Amino acid sequence: MTSQAWISLGACAGLLALAGLALVRIGRSPLALPLSLLCIALSTWNFADFALAHPGRPGWRFIATMAALMSVPSALHFILSFVGERRRLAGVMFSSYGVFGALAATSLAGLGSERLAAVVGSRGFALTVLALSTPLLLTGFGLLAVHLRREVRTTERVRAGLLLTGLVLLVALLGTDLMVVLGQDVPRLGNLGTLLGLPVMAVVALRLRLFGKELSSVNTLSALLLALVGVLSYLAVFQLFASRYGALVVGTVAITLALLAATRRGVIAYVAQRERLEHLATLGRFSAQMAHDLKNPIAALKGAAQYLKEEHARGQSWNDKGDFLDLLLEQVERLDRVVGTYQRLGRVEPLMQPLDLNQLVASVLSLQAFTGRPEVELRRELATELPGGQGDWDLLANALENLVRNAFEAMPRGGTLTVRTRVEAKSVVVSVEDTGEGMNARTRERAFDDFYTTKATGSGLGLAFVRRVVEAHGGQVTLTSHEGRGTTVTLRLPASEVPERALHERCRSATR
Repeated sequence: MTSQAWISLGACAGLLALAGLALVRIGRSPLALPLSLLCIALSTWNFADFALAHPGRPGWRFIATMAALMSVPSALHFILSFVGERRRLAGVMFSSYGVFGALAATSLAGLGSERLAAVVGSRGFALTVLALSTPLLLTGFGLLAVHLRREVRTTERVRAGLLLTGLVLLVALLGTDLMVVLGQDVPRLGNLGTLLGLPVMAVVALRLRLFGKELSSVNTLSALLLALVGVLSYLAVFQLFASRYGALVVGTVAITLALLAATRRGVIAYVAQRERLEHLATLGRFSAQMAHDLKNPIAALKGAAQYLKEEHARGQSWNDKGDFLDLLLEQVERLDRVVGTYQRLGRVEPLMQPLDLNQLVASVLSLQAFTGRPEVELRRELATELPGGQGDWDLLANALENLVRNAFEAMPRGGTLTVRTRVEAKSVVVSVEDTGEGMNARTRERAFDDFYTTKATGSGLGLAFVRRVVEAHGGQVTLTSHEGRGTTVTLRLPASEVPERALHERCRSATR
């Protein structure tokens, strides 16, 4: 074999290993799926390039083209996930998968059709691919560069810089192979680019916690084993069916699918077990909170009932025990309110009543003096006049308490927590701002997802509950955050009326 063939084979093995590392984190990190797809596409391209180094294997060119085409939407998917723009630009991402998937299918169909083979090998096809892929890749690399410039934390900047370098090497250098197809006299650097880009991506994944945590040695060994088994299987099929091109292609595809199926089965079982344990832990914390809320009224009921029972056993009259009967009724009503509150928490069904937002904020903040966090400065900036509104006091108070608690937890070394209210158009707005650790782009994009949390003891229900409460009131919730700069969560609730004085003040501030 030539040195180029050895480089292709080595890059194929490394990419399979990196795909194995990513597959282990599917369901736990938004980066896992696009990175595994990108690595699988590039490993297939490298093995096809290895096969092309042997005489009599011209059909592998179509497989190499198919794999190279699928690397473009996979790379864009990975970049959008990394910079936290996957949902906002989902239309562009899925469109790229559709367009390049159709081109890849056309390329693969060239194996059995001479007419399609001529189309795929034409200059026009190559120019089409170049015209479609260039703006997508430039957009992706531009988003990475902007993300790199905006971040202030060293670790995230290093991640972004290395990923930008690695993706340029892994994807952009495939363009040299396309230039050769277009008749340009340039060296083919695609396989060398993948081999050089691999260590960069591996450093980010293993040492810089690309997936949110360091991967264990078991994960690493599993990935290396996947790469070893895959490459050896490919080589075995390649040798056994060296003279039978059709069987060679079918065998290679079958091995790839078998490896992915086996890995997927293990990953699904692992993820399902982890999710089950986390949901059980969440249920345990929810049950503990409910038990705490029910314990006091039950204890009061039990004490009063026991006292009355003893009095009855001694033949004492209950004529002067009206206070105890009142206590029993009061605690029964209290239990009913607790149960009703938890039912509304689960269904998020607001009980709409006239609501003073400033009064609600003041009530929630008055409890924070007992948190035992003197290193956190608590500021309140409440508008002098707010329009009246309708809302569920209990649900909104719970939502605001969640935000305040999150803000305290985001400032373990102290800081400033500011709660503001204001009038904005036909809405009343309350914002909770902290000067804490902030969130990276990936966390920020998933912050309102159910059961998503970055805390070891978190339930992943806090911000998701806040979003459901605000939307149930016909409002909106937004979040802005940057690592090292803090987080601001803003709740916008519809107002029933806007005071004339507040309108004048807002108009004056707008004309300044």
